[in-house]
Amino acid sequence: MKKILLPLVAIATLAIPTKALGHAVETRYVFEDQLQLQTLFSHGEPLADATVQVFSPDHPEKPWLEGKTDSEGRFAFTPDKQIPGNWEVIIKEQGHGDILTVPVSKEGVDVNLISQEMNVHMHYVAGPLALVGAVLAGGGFALRKRLKASQG
Repeated sequence: MKKILLPLVAIATLAIPTKALGHAVETRYVFEDQLQLQTLFSHGEPLADATVQVFSPDHPEKPWLEGKTDSEGRFAFTPDKQIPGNWEVIIKEQGHGDILTVPVSKEGVDVNLISQEMNVHMHYVAGPLALVGAVLAGGGFALRKRLKASQG
């Protein structure tokens, strides 16, 4: 039995998930008549059709505005100057996203003070022999169960 168990443990070790390539999401912004956002992956592909939630400082638990980015990763809105403070914008799609804090005063948005929480999404992949390890481990378990059943 030990002759089977040791190779199974070695193969199972190769099946441990490891980090794969990750990519950052970045949001560019300008303020003209409204705050215009464009969210892109670090390689330039837009974060299209991402969910956008805007939270005002007076009700941070309930979205003040909800929407989606367009095919170019763009979304625009105008915060209410009558609600001064830090507004939070959350942009997310399938585990990727970005969070911006937008300071708003009675004068409006100060673009120079917008802060961005860079968000990197790391993908996990199984080790090179995950499938083989799973099959062999399952087979070893079934074989052990049969041997015990035939002995008792």
